[in-house]
Amino acid sequence: MPEAPAASPTAPADVCLYVEGAYPYVRGGVSTWVQQILTELPDLTFHIVHIGAQPGGVRQYAFPSNLREYREIFLFAKDPATGDLRSHHEVLARGHEALATFTSEPPADPMAGFIDILAGIAPHCPFERFWQHPKTWDLLQDWYLRYHPREVFVDYFWNVRFLIEPVWRILAALSGLPPARVHHSISTGYAGLAAAVTAQQQGKPFLLSEHGIYVRERIADLLRSSWSGGSRPQQLADAASRTVPALRRLWIDFFAALGDYAYQRAGHITSLFRRNAELACEFGAPAERIQIIPNGVKLDAFNAIRYARVGQRASFPARQCVGFLGRVSPIKDVKNLLRAARVVLDQLPGATFLIAGPTDEDPDYHQECLELTRTLQLEDRVRYAGPMALTEALPEFDVMALPSLSEGLPFALLECLAAEVPCVTTDVGACREIIEGRAGEAPGIGFAGRVVPPGDAAALGQALVALLQDRSLQDQLGSAGRRRVEAGYTEQAVLDAYRRLYAARENTL
Repeated sequence: MPEAPAASPTAPADVCLYVEGAYPYVRGGVSTWVQQILTELPDLTFHIVHIGAQPGGVRQYAFPSNLREYREIFLFAKDPATGDLRSHHEVLARGHEALATFTSEPPADPMAGFIDILAGIAPHCPFERFWQHPKTWDLLQDWYLRYHPREVFVDYFWNVRFLIEPVWRILAALSGLPPARVHHSISTGYAGLAAAVTAQQQGKPFLLSEHGIYVRERIADLLRSSWSGGSRPQQLADAASRTVPALRRLWIDFFAALGDYAYQRAGHITSLFRRNAELACEFGAPAERIQIIPNGVKLDAFNAIRYARVGQRASFPARQCVGFLGRVSPIKDVKNLLRAARVVLDQLPGATFLIAGPTDEDPDYHQECLELTRTLQLEDRVRYAGPMALTEALPEFDVMALPSLSEGLPFALLECLAAEVPCVTTDVGACREIIEGRAGEAPGIGFAGRVVPPGDAAALGQALVALLQDRSLQDQLGSAGRRRVEAGYTEQAVLDAYRRLYAARENTL
């Protein structure tokens, strides 16, 4: 992979994109969208700020020539050299005084007040010097006695440290970020914080996009429990108040406040689909600032795949191949697909399953899938092909299965429909409206597949059986899918929408 572009701090980019935990190290989803925006808007210039936990990883994407600068912020990186101790002392004195006032008289917007205080300290003082300072210790004890006196203090100590440190690292790095005319974050959370504060510091617009609802995802992680795709924010909050220990609620409240911080400061918010927009509003996003811009694919790129698929199906009229396109990871619930495969093969013993996608994101989960494949006696019916080009994989699919536990608006689903591959998907994210249609679309398109509950292997298996044994139905659903992509999910429509949005945001100042 090429090195990051050379810094050019005197030349503002048109757009600075802020990405947390994805591009350029993880393929698919948000990263696919970022690369699409970069490469298909070549007349615009970009900076990218990647926010990750620790240094490391292999870049999965080549940087295009219009990416002027690439920066990384790591949430738990080591402090730089100590520097001027005298200046640190002065900064800390002012900061501790502000934090003490904050504690005794919290502002109406506590997150904003807290960030403002840390923003005045972090760029001028290493985190460890702040954390180990006696007055920080005094504040920490004060907070403990006020808010969490029933918790074990050592647990409280480490939780507060890991809550503050990432915010500190971000705020310390922002003053050195390159200028841009528009600052665009692809989530709330830490990326949203970085974009919102930098936009304010540079006096430029802040645009927020959500491919998933970051706050909701973090709450789900913190609750450590499974949930349906339809869980609502109030249900999550109720569950937290009933069953979650106080220190975990501290994290839940933190991410909720961080999300609200970004929502209130974004001049415009984009969401992939209506249900996500409604959830964002329940977490605090102003409804009047939200615009729906879905993902999109380049239709012409799938014409050759469609023709190749027609040829293969004519050559193998009895073929019954279920394809999976994606990462072999828990969120994709490949294990449920394997259990559904057993249901299918008990009725259609000639069926095959092609799992096309990387297996190195979670090697332990991949190994568990291999063991389950053996346990279910699927070895001669399931093929793990690893990453495959769409031109290789899609012609082999008769039906595509997407068994995910969570999605936004998956590119894999759009790609299959553009190639006229019918799909059976779980009812998560935008999958139902892609398969069955959304409000306001052109009439008469029809269904492009079937939708089943997440985690239900029997339902997934029976839906696959119904499609596999009826080629006429497959053709009907595949044609509907292509029409739906043509009507509402083209790459050009997405690019045009963002081009207009970038121009409108820049012209607001």
